Amino acid sequence: MGWVVRSVRTLSALAIGALIVGPLVPGPWAGPLAGEMRRVSLIQSWRMYAPDPQRAQSYLALYAELADGTRVPLEEAVAAEQGWGTVWDWQKRRVDIWRSFSAGEKPSAHRLWYMRGVCVREDRRRGEAPRRIVAERLRRTLAHPDAVVQGRPALGPLTRTELQSVRCDSSPAREMIAADRTRRGAAG
Repeated sequence: MGWVVRSVRTLSALAIGALIVGPLVPGPWAGPLAGEMRRVSLIQSWRMYAPDPQRAQSYLALYAELADGTRVPLEEAVAAEQGWGTVWDWQKRRVDIWRSFSAGEKPSAHRLWYMRGVCVREDRRRGEAPRRIVAERLRRTLAHPDAVVQGRPALGPLTRTELQSVRCDSSPAREMIAADRTRRGAAG
């Protein structure tokens, strides 16, 4: 009876091995076998570890447009201009990760509320809120590893894209600034 159990286990292991290796071995069975395995989600590839790999490095840069029309870079813009070197994961703060995440192309409600919060922050720093906050995405594409090995630069040219802007005199931002001034006991 023990030989039956061992035989079943051995045949099961061989069958699983054949299913894994079968689609990779050239022959008339490879295509149909791979198709059936894909149909039941058994096929594996390296893409399962990085289905949508990062193809560029992006930063969120914010600028304040003041009442006199002057455009002033904010701390996010300074960090974006200086951020093209290597940063170790354990040196990133939560806000660094959030800024990187918020540099996407599509308008974002999260980014909008963050920018309204920047209206409050800048009101505290300047004594009055800027007219508006403008968000830009600073982006550099990542070169293919083979190109880097051949001596090409790891990062492509810098591109700037205006993403979104928010007026600091809009209703939600105005209410946030007033609530912050009240909380701090500031005149306003």
